[in-house]
Amino acid sequence: MLNASRFTQTILLLAVLVVLRSAAACADDAKHEMTRAVDSVRPALVRILVVSVQHEQGRETKSESAGSGVIISPEGYVVTNHHVAGEAEQIVCTLADKRELEAKLIGTDPLADISVIKLVSPNGESFPFAEFGDSSKVEVGDRVFAMGSPYAISQSVTMGIVSNLEMTLPPEFSSEAFTIEGEDVGSIVRWIGHDALI
Repeated sequence: MLNASRFTQTILLLAVLVVLRSAAACADDAKHEMTRAVDSVRPALVRILVVSVQHEQGRETKSESAGSGVIISPEGYVVTNHHVAGEAEQIVCTLADKRELEAKLIGTDPLADISVIKLVSPNGESFPFAEFGDSSKVEVGDRVFAMGSPYAISQSVTMGIVSNLEMTLPPEFSSEAFTIEGEDVGSIVRWIGHDALI
């Protein structure tokens, strides 16, 4: 009986060691995956400072805001959100190497909450850029990394997982109207806008 008990304890100890080694290997895999992702994208991240002008009741008011973007071409085109740069009068971007460059608004789509800006390079230099991935290959449970400058804080990285490929909201969540520039854009854009600062 004692030998059987020792044998069981030995088996359990071996099982625990295997689980611990497997967990350590998974942690190493996640760290290597994150390092590769950060190394390939971080040089293309920009912090965006925006000055906007509003006219209301005969008054002109200026406001400052900030957000993140990513360079998507060597010419310096940057994709960001409409709520960041869509109404910008002046845009200044801080690159990963800490240089500050002005940018100009190229185009914006309030309903998709997407804007494209272009860095103004004084010497016509090429910029590091990130490439778009294939979203059709994304699966529930995939690890994802959110990189950017939330609240104008210097570049940060957050890790999470894909929890859902389709966002279907029940009627009780879609009763509130949500508008951008007078257009009803629905609950999903409100949900994206809520999480955009993350």
